[in-house]
Amino acid sequence: MSLRAIFFDAGNTLLYPRIHDLAGELTAIGFPATVEDFYASEREGKKKLDAWLWPKLESGEVPPLVDRVYWTEFLRALVDRLQVPADKRDGITHQVIERFRDIRFWSRVFPETEPLLGKLRSDGYYLGVISNSVGTMEEQLGRVGLAAYFQTILDSAVVGVEKPHAAIFSMALQSAKLAAAEALFIGDTYATDIGGARRAGLEGVLIDRVGAYDDGVQCPRITSLDQLEPILQNFGRRAP
Repeated sequence: MSLRAIFFDAGNTLLYPRIHDLAGELTAIGFPATVEDFYASEREGKKKLDAWLWPKLESGEVPPLVDRVYWTEFLRALVDRLQVPADKRDGITHQVIERFRDIRFWSRVFPETEPLLGKLRSDGYYLGVISNSVGTMEEQLGRVGLAAYFQTILDSAVVGVEKPHAAIFSMALQSAKLAAAEALFIGDTYATDIGGARRAGLEGVLIDRVGAYDDGVQCPRITSLDQLEPILQNFGRRAP
């Protein structure tokens, strides 16, 4: 079958948090922070999540609240890097997580994103979003000017199931009226995104801007969305 649909994760794939702003806020209250502190914490969180989740997926188990595991490890790594004293950790953790929970915080769009989406639509691909979010992802994609490129946007808080459950991927396929073999999923977390897509029969591409993974991952790995088109060509597939 030819490739006819491309589905994207949203956070850290299409939309990115305003890390510079948050690093400045923490620095201003006495905890000097850099963007690299956040990237290093993201790498650690993903490492811990994958070590926990992959064995479960391979045994057929899909645990609930997968994202909570990642955020717990991310926040632990961050306060360690910032050397936050024990009596202030709860406060700093709360401040950071509240910023990440604010959907408007996820408003950075890399310059290659919109031109790529426009080309993919022009080439005839069905485009969709599959996101573990808080119920307002479609609204946020609209704010940043991306929503119009997608024929379906699935937000886990709206549809009632989240990645890596196969059901949310199946919903996307049903909306496109396509088989799994005709679709590709791009996401930034190996176990949750690529592992979840595989459970539903989709191939996956891992986007890894922060260097959380190496070339040992068993799927194509890119560091920017403008590297996607050669991968599509290498798959030997073309949109109708």
